[in-house]
Amino acid sequence: MHSGCRVIDLGCGTELELDEYFPLNPSAKVTGIDLASGMLNRLREKHSDKKLTLILGSYFDVPFGIEQFDAAVSVESLHHFTADEKRPLYQKLQKSLKTDGFFILTDYFFLSDEEEVFHREELLCLKAEQDIKDNELYHFNEPVS
Repeated sequence: MHSGCRVIDLGCGTELELDEYFPLNPSAKVTGIDLASGMLNRLREKHSDKKLTLILGSYFDVPFGIEQFDAAVSVESLHHFTADEKRPLYQKLQKSLKTDGFFILTDYFFLSDEEEVFHREELLCLKAEQDIKDNELYHFNEPVS
Protein backbone atom coordinates (compact mmCIF):
# COMPACT_ATOMS: atom_id res chain seq x y z
CA MET A 1 0.00 0.00 0.00
CA HIS A 2 1.11 3.52 -0.66
CA SER A 3 2.52 5.84 1.97
CA GLY A 4 -0.17 7.65 3.93
CA CYS A 5 -2.93 5.26 2.93
CA ARG A 6 -6.18 5.24 4.91
CA VAL A 7 -7.21 2.03 6.67
CA ILE A 8 -10.33 1.20 8.68
CA ASP A 9 -10.27 -1.56 11.30
CA LEU A 10 -13.55 -3.09 12.45
CA GLY A 11 -13.32 -4.25 16.05
CA CYS A 12 -9.77 -2.98 16.42
CA GLY A 13 -9.17 -3.82 20.08
CA THR A 14 -5.57 -2.90 20.91
CA GLU A 15 -4.57 -3.29 17.24
CA LEU A 16 -1.89 -5.95 17.62
CA GLU A 17 -1.65 -6.05 13.83
CA LEU A 18 -0.49 -2.42 13.79
CA ASP A 19 2.67 -3.48 15.60
CA GLU A 20 3.58 -5.24 12.34
CA TYR A 21 2.01 -2.76 9.92
CA PHE A 22 3.34 0.60 11.12
CA PRO A 23 7.01 -0.33 10.57
CA LEU A 24 6.07 -0.98 6.91
CA ASN A 25 3.90 2.12 6.52
CA PRO A 26 4.53 4.59 9.37
CA SER A 27 2.47 7.37 7.75
CA ALA A 28 -0.72 5.31 7.41
CA LYS A 29 -3.91 6.90 8.72
CA VAL A 30 -5.88 4.30 10.66
CA THR A 31 -9.49 4.54 11.82
CA GLY A 32 -10.25 1.98 14.51
CA ILE A 33 -13.74 1.18 15.74
CA ASP A 34 -14.38 -0.79 18.93
CA LEU A 35 -16.97 -1.13 21.70
CA ALA A 36 -14.38 -1.24 24.50
CA SER A 37 -13.05 2.12 25.70
CA GLY A 38 -10.25 0.42 27.64
CA MET A 39 -8.93 -1.20 24.47
CA LEU A 40 -9.04 2.10 22.59
CA ASN A 41 -7.20 3.86 25.44
CA ARG A 42 -4.43 1.24 25.38
CA LEU A 43 -4.19 1.57 21.62
CA ARG A 44 -3.98 5.36 21.83
CA GLU A 45 -1.15 5.09 24.40
CA LYS A 46 0.73 2.40 22.46
CA HIS A 47 0.69 4.30 19.15
CA SER A 48 0.47 7.90 20.36
CA ASP A 49 2.87 9.02 17.63
CA LYS A 50 0.67 7.69 14.79
CA LYS A 51 -2.28 9.09 12.85
CA LEU A 52 -5.15 7.32 14.59
CA THR A 53 -8.84 8.11 14.61
CA LEU A 54 -10.44 5.96 17.30
CA ILE A 55 -14.20 5.59 17.52
CA LEU A 56 -16.00 4.13 20.52
CA GLY A 57 -19.06 2.45 19.08
CA SER A 58 -20.47 -0.32 16.94
CA TYR A 59 -19.19 -0.64 13.39
CA PHE A 60 -22.79 -1.45 12.46
CA ASP A 61 -23.84 2.07 13.52
CA VAL A 62 -20.82 4.23 12.62
CA PRO A 63 -20.96 5.77 9.12
CA PHE A 64 -17.89 4.98 7.01
CA GLY A 65 -18.42 7.46 4.16
CA ILE A 66 -18.02 6.83 0.44
CA GLU A 67 -14.64 5.85 -1.07
CA GLN A 68 -12.80 7.01 2.05
CA PHE A 69 -10.43 4.08 2.63
CA ASP A 70 -7.69 2.29 0.74
CA ALA A 71 -8.11 -0.83 2.84
CA ALA A 72 -10.24 -2.36 5.55
CA VAL A 73 -9.37 -5.06 8.05
CA SER A 74 -11.19 -7.08 10.66
CA VAL A 75 -9.37 -9.56 12.88
CA GLU A 76 -11.48 -12.04 14.84
CA SER A 77 -14.40 -9.70 15.39
CA LEU A 78 -17.13 -10.56 12.89
CA HIS A 79 -17.63 -14.20 13.94
CA HIS A 80 -20.06 -12.95 16.59
CA PHE A 81 -22.65 -12.24 13.89
CA THR A 82 -24.64 -14.26 11.37
CA ALA A 83 -24.28 -13.87 7.62
CA ASP A 84 -27.60 -12.00 7.51
CA GLU A 85 -26.39 -9.58 10.19
CA LYS A 86 -23.09 -8.99 8.36
CA ARG A 87 -24.47 -8.51 4.85
CA PRO A 88 -25.48 -4.81 5.31
CA LEU A 89 -22.14 -4.15 7.01
CA TYR A 90 -20.24 -5.62 4.05
CA GLN A 91 -22.29 -3.47 1.67
CA LYS A 92 -21.50 -0.34 3.70
CA LEU A 93 -17.84 -1.34 3.84
CA GLN A 94 -17.67 -1.90 0.08
CA LYS A 95 -18.98 1.62 -0.54
CA SER A 96 -16.39 3.06 1.84
CA LEU A 97 -13.47 1.54 -0.07
CA LYS A 98 -11.81 3.31 -2.97
CA THR A 99 -12.05 1.64 -6.38
CA ASP A 100 -8.81 -0.27 -5.90
CA GLY A 101 -9.38 -0.80 -2.17
CA PHE A 102 -9.49 -4.18 -0.48
CA PHE A 103 -10.76 -5.90 2.67
CA ILE A 104 -8.73 -8.35 4.75
CA LEU A 105 -10.80 -10.60 7.00
CA THR A 106 -9.30 -13.08 9.45
CA ASP A 107 -11.82 -14.91 11.56
CA TYR A 108 -13.38 -18.19 12.61
CA PHE A 109 -15.55 -20.03 10.12
CA PHE A 110 -17.71 -23.12 10.52
CA LEU A 111 -17.09 -26.23 8.48
CA SER A 112 -20.76 -27.23 8.36
CA ASP A 113 -24.27 -25.85 8.75
CA GLU A 114 -24.77 -28.15 11.74
CA GLU A 115 -21.81 -26.60 13.54
CA GLU A 116 -23.19 -23.13 12.91
CA VAL A 117 -26.65 -24.10 14.23
CA PHE A 118 -25.09 -25.64 17.36
CA HIS A 119 -23.14 -22.48 18.21
CA ARG A 120 -26.10 -20.20 17.47
CA GLU A 121 -28.23 -22.25 19.88
CA GLU A 122 -25.47 -22.10 22.52
CA LEU A 123 -25.40 -18.32 22.23
CA LEU A 124 -29.17 -18.05 22.54
CA CYS A 125 -29.07 -20.22 25.69
CA LEU A 126 -26.36 -18.02 27.24
CA LYS A 127 -28.37 -14.89 26.48
CA ALA A 128 -31.53 -16.41 27.95
CA GLU A 129 -29.73 -17.59 31.10
CA GLN A 130 -28.40 -14.09 31.72
CA ASP A 131 -31.56 -12.27 30.58
CA ILE A 132 -29.74 -10.32 27.86
CA LYS A 133 -32.06 -8.54 25.43
CA ASP A 134 -31.35 -8.33 21.70
CA ASN A 135 -30.61 -4.60 21.82
CA GLU A 136 -28.12 -4.87 24.72
CA LEU A 137 -24.37 -5.00 24.25
CA TYR A 138 -22.60 -8.10 25.49
CA HIS A 139 -19.56 -10.20 24.65
CA PHE A 140 -19.55 -13.98 24.59
CA ASN A 141 -16.74 -15.51 22.62
CA GLU A 142 -19.20 -17.89 21.00
CA PRO A 143 -18.75 -17.79 17.23
CA VAL A 144 -21.97 -17.72 15.21
CA SER A 145 -20.39 -16.90 11.86
